[in-house]
Amino acid sequence: MTTGADMTRDGMRLAATVLLLRDGRDGLETLMMRRPKRGSFADAWVWPGGAVEASDGGAVNHEHPAAERQVTSAAAVRELREETGLRVEASALHPYALWSPPQHSMPKFRTWFYIATEYCGTPRPQLSEVAELAWVRPDEMLAAHERAERTLIVPTWVTLWQLMQLGNSEAVLTHVANTPFEHYETRQIAEQRCYWFGDSQWQIDELGTASRPAARHRLETGERPWRYIRDFE
Repeated sequence: MTTGADMTRDGMRLAATVLLLRDGRDGLETLMMRRPKRGSFADAWVWPGGAVEASDGGAVNHEHPAAERQVTSAAAVRELREETGLRVEASALHPYALWSPPQHSMPKFRTWFYIATEYCGTPRPQLSEVAELAWVRPDEMLAAHERAERTLIVPTWVTLWQLMQLGNSEAVLTHVANTPFEHYETRQIAEQRCYWFGDSQWQIDELGTASRPAARHRLETGERPWRYIRDFE
């Protein structure tokens, strides 16, 4: 993972990650990598990606989602090539979701998640950044996390859970084409629980009153397996 100086107007740094997908014999597979046991996301399984750099257009003052998409798609292409040796065209990237961390997180990265099913090249992991590189099934990765055999961070866990529900690459692309792009602006009001827009606890006023009728959009991480709960539309 490389670092960059590009900042959004709310003080977050921009980043991008690429979810390469393919249909294997036993179902949907995605290319994931295990980070070294040091640095950011130590020993965690993630997708290739990293922060926007000046070479991606990071010197531009980004004040519109279209500008963020342009610069983060360039970063996604570069990071995938640097970390795995694989190549993808920016035009083949499909925006999947946008993740922002809780207020107290440092450093703050707003990360664009992109889906791609068209790519080329031979995998050549960047040894300084990649401890392991493998095509995995979402259900198997989640099961390994449940057994405490794999380390996953919240955005990765939720995205794997969503991919598992969709089942194959065609279903994922159809979902992307027909579902509004979603920003997961994370709030962590209680320990071992993350909230997103739509949850009654996502925005609490100064008197401690929920801003919406009772509804849930959250991840409970107190015990394994983690539980993603979404009961609103």
